[in-house]
Amino acid sequence: MLVTPLSAQIVLAVFALVYAASIFAAIVAVRDSQASPGLRAAWATALLLLPPVGLVAWEAARVADHRAAHRPITVVDRTASLADRAAHVAGGFARV
Repeated sequence: MLVTPLSAQIVLAVFALVYAASIFAAIVAVRDSQASPGLRAAWATALLLLPPVGLVAWEAARVADHRAAHRPITVVDRTASLADRAAHVAGGFARV
């Protein structure tokens, strides 16, 4: 059994619904008697490719966000943290 967070399950469920709707819309576009064969092919291709591209873009953004959240602390970050702590401590002594 694959264990995924609830947010990922929700996104995958929405993706499944959007993809099912795009398959239905592609079938309707292909069966349209007024459309030319090139227009039918363009609609079918767009409707079937856009949901997977959107899912890949969402996954790439999620991975990039995850990596940014877990990046190692740098010297600049450590210095800024120490300066902030020193200013907070100095401000506390100034009030006493």
